[in-house]
This record gives sequence, structure tokens and C-alpha cells, in this order.
Amino acid sequence: MATDTLTVQELNDLRLGTLKTSVDDWRTMVGRLEKLATGGDGQVSAEDLQKKADAADWVGVNATVSRQFVTRTAAQFDDAASEAKSVLAVLSDAHAAFTQHKQDLRTAIDELAKRSIYVNGNGSVIASAPPPAVAGKADIPRPTDQELEVAQRRITRILWEATETDRIAARALRLLAKDKYDFTDQGSTGLEDADHDQGRADAEYWRKEIAKGNVEDWSEEKLARFNETLKNQRDNPGFTETLALDLGADGTLQFWRDLADPGQGRTPDGDRAKLLGDVQKNLSMSLAGASHGTSPEMEAWKKDLIAASGKLYGHEGIMAKTYGFQIMSNLMVKGKFDEGFLDDYYKGLRTFEAEKKPFDPASIWGNPALGGAQLDYTAKGPDGDYGTTGSDPMTGFLKAVSHNPDYATELFNREDVADYLLTEREYYDEDDPYGKGDGTVQSRDALGKALLAAGTGLNPDQPHVITSYDHTDAQRQVFDGTLRRLADKGDDFPPELRDDMAVLLGNWGADVHQTASELDPDEGPLDYEDLLEVSKQVSRDQYAYGTLMENVSQAIVADIHAEHEGDPKEELIRAGHTVGFMESVRYQALDTDKEDPSWPAKWGYHVVGGAANFIPVVGDAVQRGVDSAAYAWQLEEQGRIDDELSIDNRKNFTSRIKYLNALGEEWSRVNPDHELSADGDKLLRQEVIGNSAFNGNDTANRMA
Repeated sequence: MATDTLTVQELNDLRLGTLKTSVDDWRTMVGRLEKLATGGDGQVSAEDLQKKADAADWVGVNATVSRQFVTRTAAQFDDAASEAKSVLAVLSDAHAAFTQHKQDLRTAIDELAKRSIYVNGNGSVIASAPPPAVAGKADIPRPTDQELEVAQRRITRILWEATETDRIAARALRLLAKDKYDFTDQGSTGLEDADHDQGRADAEYWRKEIAKGNVEDWSEEKLARFNETLKNQRDNPGFTETLALDLGADGTLQFWRDLADPGQGRTPDGDRAKLLGDVQKNLSMSLAGASHGTSPEMEAWKKDLIAASGKLYGHEGIMAKTYGFQIMSNLMVKGKFDEGFLDDYYKGLRTFEAEKKPFDPASIWGNPALGGAQLDYTAKGPDGDYGTTGSDPMTGFLKAVSHNPDYATELFNREDVADYLLTEREYYDEDDPYGKGDGTVQSRDALGKALLAAGTGLNPDQPHVITSYDHTDAQRQVFDGTLRRLADKGDDFPPELRDDMAVLLGNWGADVHQTASELDPDEGPLDYEDLLEVSKQVSRDQYAYGTLMENVSQAIVADIHAEHEGDPKEELIRAGHTVGFMESVRYQALDTDKEDPSWPAKWGYHVVGGAANFIPVVGDAVQRGVDSAAYAWQLEEQGRIDDELSIDNRKNFTSRIKYLNALGEEWSRVNPDHELSADGDKLLRQEVIGNSAFNGNDTANRMA
């Protein structure tokens, strides 16, 4: 049985016929052993022997030694039959599971091949679309990066599940065969039962190891074994719930406090710090799984944990201590936590902060005198090594929120919560509250990811392929409320939210384009002034601006290709209007930062890729139009930087002539029979989209 993850070739080559033969043989064996144990067909059985021994009037040695021997021997026949049943159940479930794994893999490979994605023998996916010279006139779309990401995740998941089946079955069979001279009556009833039993056994083993104390002195080899157990068992309730209950609320918090930062200057670094990052993520996913438990014991554990989070945890002989909220939030950075637990945790954290009057996060959470512990190993600190303070508990909580999009949407639709997190609450740089960090406010960065989940319904840490701009009413409410609150901040808009808001605007690209292209700003689906201000603030960052422009370009081209009533000239006018809007936004952003001597360099060419999972995947014809427009825009942008061209507030879209022309050419390809697409009417088409850009620019400048 394999220990590493199975490969595609290994799973494909798995000979299930041999396993099926074993299942049939063991089924026959079970029948025979049951007859030996209990009789049937007139056969003498161990049960008969036991009855006769019980009924015999034995005296002397026979009354003790012989009776005991017969009783024990008779029981062994029962145990042998029970053990055989367990072997049969495990092998039978394994055969069924591997059959399904092979089918899932075959189905995935066949479906991906139809989308020009090839899966090699090691399980890696690559694009396999032929080059144009080979494809000829055939329209064979090349898979996008996000399609490849999702495909890889799908194949990896199938191989992981097959490996898990292999691991669980192998361990269950080894357990049944561990005693050479005795049978057992404690076998599993199948793979699922074996998985739970193994999880409980592993949880009990590590509880005992943790109870010995001095976990900070665990060798890296032992820590790696613990991490491997977490990785294998993090989705097994038998393990996750048992470990949580065995440790208890206080024990859970104290364990990570001891392991992450032992105190006395022994903060882990180097390879150990990197390994702790894996432990932290896998322990987070284990606790996330446990949070879904509904037994009375688990419900009590969750309540106890939140109550304990307001307490201080430290080390004997060291005065500095750390709040439980700070510890637990660093164990919420991965995994999908239960909505009810998240909500209770938020209420507990919010109440704690409200009671600290006046509440100053840097002095409460970030004050080194109150702990100064290093609790987060999932990222690198200012020194380039793994490990940061992770001192603001709101950071870990918001990461957990982003991994549960449904809860994120519900949470940010509460007016008081949205006001608190977006407007009222203060945040600080966790690297050092006194200004020695890199300037990034980590909790606000996590806030951006939580907003992204709330407004899109998607987990920002998972690859997705979406095909439309469809949203729920609740997501729309979050988006509108976020635009309004962030627009009200003006130039105090948090820099950490720019990239995520660029992606969120792209996810709502159809509405953004519709609003930006309206002749009457009051008629668009979004609030025009809010959109204008937020787009300006997003555009103060090079990466965010590039992301926003790529997303808007896709929305424009998708609109050109969509079915519409009336004269298609309207889509050409809308395209120009939105370009004028975006150039006004860019000028306003540059003008805001004109006192910064480095601002011209901010707009250098930048490859955009972070938004791919949140904008719809379009057909190949649309994608070619998007690529053509984006290329023209990028060339002009780079040329403007190289020539140090300034932007005129009155005509600041004029550096976009090639971009506008590219959009006009795409419009003509979609509408070849329109009069503006006729040979010799190129200038007329350019005039229409150019004048529209003037109008869009003037409207945006006037509203600004």
C-alpha cells in the first residue's frame, strides 16, 4: 500500500480484479467460519461445544482447566468469524471506493480533454490546445489560467481521496493482523468506521503526548509526525472532535501558545518556523472541522473556547501573557468554520473590544508588554523569516470569514457590523505597532478578502471558474453598502483594500460598465458617485489599477458580444463612455498623489493575474477581443510612461486612441453588416467611440 499520494498512472493501473477476487474469497471464508462458530446444516460448532461444556457436571481439574480451555477455544471461533467479517467489510469498501476513484479520474480526464487540458501520469495538468498553424480554421479555445487551476485542484482531490482510501484500508488490515496467536472481536464494520476508529486513536495518542508538557521541546521529527497526522486526519470527525474535546478549551489555547512561542527568547525560526506554519494551517483546518460538530460535548467546547478567549495565557515565571482571542484567531487562518461558531466568536470578540474603553487596538492587542508573542507562522515577517506576531485577533477571524462566503455575506449585511469593520474600528500594523513594520495593516488586508467573499459568494483562497455575472440579492446589498461606506472615506480609503476592491468591481463588471456608460448618471444600476470615488481610490495603486482596467475591458467586450435589442451602435457608444470614465478616474488618482515624487513611476506596465478567479470565463471569440483591447491599452500605457506624458484633465482619455480603436475594431467584427463597419467608414466609427469617450470623460469630471 502506498504512503505518498497516488499518481494518475498508479490509480489507472490499479488491478481491481485481483481485489474483487479477494473480496469473494473472504466472503466464502466468513460463511465457513460462521458455520464453525454457530453451526448450521447439521454441522458441529463451537457454540454446540460451549453448550455441552456448560451443561457438563465436571469436577476437579476438568471443572477449571478443561472448562476454561473449551470456553476460550469456542470464543476464538466467534472472534475469528468477527475478524473475517471486518476483513471482508474493509476489502469490500476499498474495492467500491477504488472503483469510484478510477471512474472519477477517467471522467475528469475525458471532460478536461474536451477543454484542451491534458493530465499527465504524475497528475499535473497542462494546456494542450494546438497552435494556430496546426489548428487551421478550427476554433479550438486555449484554457485560461483559472480553468487550469480548477482542473488541477480537481485531479489533486481525486488522487488525494484515493490515497486516503489506501491509507485507511492498509492501516485497518494491519491492525486486524497484529496478533499472531489471537483473533480480535474489535474489528471495523467498514472503511468509514475504520477511519473514525483510527482518528480517535491518533487523537488519544497525541493528547497523551501533549499532556506530558514541554511541547516546545519536541524535535522537528516529532513535530513533523504530528503535522502528518493533522494533514491526514483534519477532515475526520473521529480525530478532530476527539482531539478538541480531549484538550479542552484551555488546553487547546495553551498548546498553541506553548508551541508557537515558548518565551524566554526561544522564538522558533528557520526550518522549525516554516514547519510550524504547516502545523498551524493543518491544526486550523482540524479545528474548523471540529466546529461543525453538534454533539452536546462539542457545543459545550465551542462555548468554553469563546469564554476562555478573554483570558490570558503565558508561561510559568514569565509575566507577559497573551489573550486567548489572539491565540485562537491564529488557529482560524485555514478551513471552513461553522457559521454558528463564527458568529458567536465575533460577538465575543466584539464585546471584548467594546468593554475596553477607550478601545485602542495597538495598545490592547499590539502592546509587547501584554505578551508580544509570535503566534502566526503562515507568512514571513519583516526579517524574511517565517513568523509574525499575529497580534490582532480580527485578522484571523476575518480570514475565517473569507473561507465561509455564505456567512461573510450574512455578516456584512448587518449594518452595525459593516459600520464597525469598515468605518469605526481602528487597525494597526501588526509587524510593529510603533511603525517598524512594512506598512501593511494585516487585519485590513484580511478585511479585503472577507469583503470579496461577501460580495461574490466565492472563497478568495480557492480557484473558481465562473461563467456569468449572476449574483444574489444579498451579495448585491453587500456590494452597494461597501461602495457607499468606502466612498465616504474619500482619500482616507485604506490602501490594503485597493486590490480586493479592484477584483470585486471586476466581479460586478457588467454593472460597473452599465453605470459608467450611462448618459444620465442617475440611471445606472450602481450609485455613480460612489463608483467614481471608489474607482479613483483603487486606481491609486499600480496593481489595482491594472486589475481594474483588465476587468473593465472584459466587461466592455462581453457587452459588445452580448445579444441586444435595437441599434448595436449603442454598445459602441457605451464602450467609449466607459473608457472616458476610467481615464477620468485615473487622472483623479494621479492628481491626488501629485505631491508624491514617485507617482509617475507607479503606472509602469504590470502583468495582471490576481482577478482571474472572479471574472467570468468567456468564449474564445470574446477572449480574443479582450486580449486585443488589453494589448493596445498596455502598449499605450507603457508608451505614456516612457515618454513621460502628462494627462490633461479636459482630454485625459486622448492617450487611449489605440485602445479605443481596438474596441471599435472588435465591435465591427461582431457587427460586420452595420453601416459603421463598411469599408471606408473607419473614421466614422472612430469618431463615434471617440466622441463618446469625450462625453464619458466630461460626465465623470463634472461629477468629481
